[in-house]
Amino acid sequence: MLTLRPVAAGDLDDLALLAGLLDSMNLPRDPEFLATRIALSERSFAGLLDDPSEAVHQFVLYDHEASRCVGTSLILAKHGRPGVPYYWLEVSTEERRSAELDARFVHQKLQLRSTEDGPTEVGGLILDPAYRGHAERCGKALSIVRFAYIGAHRECFEREVIAEMLSPFEAPGKNLLWDAFGAKFTGVPYREADHLSARSKQFIADLFPRDPVYATLFPDEVQKVIGQANESAKAAVRILERVGFHPLNQVDPFDGGPYYGAARDAIASVRERRELVLPGVPVEQDEQAEPDMALLSTEAGGHFRATVVPLTSDDAPIVSEGCRAALDVHSGDRVSVTPLP
Repeated sequence: MLTLRPVAAGDLDDLALLAGLLDSMNLPRDPEFLATRIALSERSFAGLLDDPSEAVHQFVLYDHEASRCVGTSLILAKHGRPGVPYYWLEVSTEERRSAELDARFVHQKLQLRSTEDGPTEVGGLILDPAYRGHAERCGKALSIVRFAYIGAHRECFEREVIAEMLSPFEAPGKNLLWDAFGAKFTGVPYREADHLSARSKQFIADLFPRDPVYATLFPDEVQKVIGQANESAKAAVRILERVGFHPLNQVDPFDGGPYYGAARDAIASVRERRELVLPGVPVEQDEQAEPDMALLSTEAGGHFRATVVPLTSDDAPIVSEGCRAALDVHSGDRVSVTPLP
């Protein structure tokens, strides 16, 4: 049985192993950082923060049989706050023509932008490779659980939601755009800059050029990766696109990975989430070759947890006795159903 729940202090070792699979800015392979993140997430779910915009909700996918966390994902309540700006590179184009040379060029330009009133960000989705293709749709569950939670607590999140995708990498710790651009202005290697940015991005504001930079000046292989998602991120992109996300004219200042965005209330998994009271008698499964699946979540008792369940042909969740026990829900408890795309 697999369930989704908020990360807990006892998950530190499992979270560190998962972070090592990606070692991203949102979840670096740093035990001290991860311990601080777990504490912040616990306080965020408990509503104990003085400033709710600082909230980080870290979810884990827990395998009860293996007794370990096998996946994680997160919500940053607000990416870009006073004193902690959100930085991105705005991507635009400029067309130039010469009648004398009978030539036309379309140049791509990158310009650093920032805001202290940023959107909500979803990210940090990592799944143990052994669980890819699992019958319980682990990757989709880790993605959609964030929107199910946002849908239940809309007042805690911004009206716009973004997601950053990693760009292609030449080798571990190496990135073409950073080597051609960021490193030239900061003198810092990519991996060091990425880890530093998890704590402070002030060096970006201090050292990056303020004027637009023409990507035409970069080698062809660098230009080709700007705004492209890493192969490992493409499945996550497809899930986001199915629920309403679209590419933005923004890329990450570090690796050139693309940003996707959507209006919070237009996201299908926020809009289509529905609440119901768990019936006393479990719904029986009807004959379907491949039933649709949904995320069943609850906060009965004050603690969030969720799992994936099949739906009947009438879109009723099939909640087995084992599922009820795993989620600790009983007849009469309120639950939410969020279809998986």
